[in-house]
Amino acid sequence: MTQGSLFSDQNLQSRETLDHIYQEIFKEASLKFPGKAFIFGDGNRFSSVVFVGESPGLPDVETGKPFQGPVGQLLDKILAAIQLDRQRVYLTNVVKFVSSADEISADLLSFFTPYLFREIAVINPKLIVTLGNTPTKVFINSKDKISALRGRFYDFNGIKILPTFNPAYLLRDPSKKKEVWEDMKIAREFIDKLS
Repeated sequence: MTQGSLFSDQNLQSRETLDHIYQEIFKEASLKFPGKAFIFGDGNRFSSVVFVGESPGLPDVETGKPFQGPVGQLLDKILAAIQLDRQRVYLTNVVKFVSSADEISADLLSFFTPYLFREIAVINPKLIVTLGNTPTKVFINSKDKISALRGRFYDFNGIKILPTFNPAYLLRDPSKKKEVWEDMKIAREFIDKLS
């Protein structure tokens, strides 16, 4: 991307719109969920590839960025394996504050999902890689688990969705790394076709 295109009116408007969404989330969520530290998306706001996780982890609070600590280190390795890095993709979560899987209720999802959809609309990616069950089910209407859904594309408003395991899960069950590698090869092939 050239410097001229980086500062075009359309790109500036998109950046401001994304910041506006984050300000709105902070304002509304601070009232509904007081005392929470909010972690918003990070990376290339104009990327054609977005990775969506479930919720931030504790190391994310220290830096104010998603996917930090051991989970982030593993995600960085996954990205590097397909010639990507944090500057070339956008990283975000469905829920914008630290929550364990059992804390993520239907109420929490119904609050944050519309904001995620607006975030995605502004970024306008060609591919969303969903990391785990929760983000996958936000985009795909299915009761199946990630193990049954991974490895193939789904469509969401013209955007390809590719489910895979969350790096946090891989730290607990490294036997799934081979499946993630297979999924990332599918992602890489799709990205190569975009060029």
